[in-house]
Amino acid sequence: MNALLQRFQLVNVLVIILSVAYLIVDGEPFEDIVNLIWIESVVLFVIIPQLFYRRKYLKSFVSLAGVLIVGVLLMEMVIEGDGELVDLFNAWTWTHEFPGLFWPILVSSLLKITIDLTIRQHLMVSLEKERTDSEAKFLKSQLSPHVLFNNLNNIYSFALHKSKQTPNLILKLADVMRYMLYETKEHQVPLIKELEHLDSYVELQRLQLENRGELSFEQKGNPKSKLIAPMMLISFVENCFKHASAGSIDDLQIIIQVEIKDNQINLFTQNTYSPREGDAEDQLQEGGIGLENVKRRLELLYPNEHELIIKELSNLYIVNLSIRLKSTV
Repeated sequence: MNALLQRFQLVNVLVIILSVAYLIVDGEPFEDIVNLIWIESVVLFVIIPQLFYRRKYLKSFVSLAGVLIVGVLLMEMVIEGDGELVDLFNAWTWTHEFPGLFWPILVSSLLKITIDLTIRQHLMVSLEKERTDSEAKFLKSQLSPHVLFNNLNNIYSFALHKSKQTPNLILKLADVMRYMLYETKEHQVPLIKELEHLDSYVELQRLQLENRGELSFEQKGNPKSKLIAPMMLISFVENCFKHASAGSIDDLQIIIQVEIKDNQINLFTQNTYSPREGDAEDQLQEGGIGLENVKRRLELLYPNEHELIIKELSNLYIVNLSIRLKSTV
């Protein structure tokens, strides 16, 4: 608030300086310039912010008229030095002297209001962007512990059974977490890095599935020079395996396809799940991540630049996601 007030005060000073410069170039007498400066100061520092901006329009216009009348009085009785009140009833005073004060003040006021509105609009856009960025970061921050928790549970189970896969699982999990901790701090990351992370995660899950079904993971297209919000795809891929680990299906079918074409990435996932597990969407919500979390990130980071279609069939859960990406060139 203090920073905003300082900006508006600087605008007032700037407007007054411009007015003085114009009057000097126009050859106005020094006394008239001083008279205009105090009137402008009252209007810009008091009447507009304290009355006009608070929608007290009647008081604003009455105050403005009062200040202008006082300015005319000073001009007629003090500045010009005749001190005759009769001049106030002279038509010349109100057809020439009064407009001589009114029009510069009106122009200064309009200039101030225009600049103030521009500053307010700029600040509103900046604040909205900061709010959006903060919310997106918060949503993303929920992903890392969620992924870590789920996989540690699985690795713990392998360790209890003294599986030979345990060391490999730990190494793969380390690769996944390294990316999440050190390479996702920017708003946009190289798509090739995001896909490498996705590949590591799929391989980590492939080891845990053992021989319970089939897993197909395909990538098509060139990811070079493309950017994407970090960890934008992982939630949908993770959901495929969550259904697998949560249920008792022995003949799993998981299909994950990523296609990059021009400046668009398409993600297709399909996985089997048992209807006895409950609604597939509820499965995505387990562990605190939630489908609404993912949708909200898409809305914040890719407004009008994504399409998400989710289908739940009798024993299949299908996701189609398309995102228009930014490019580094």
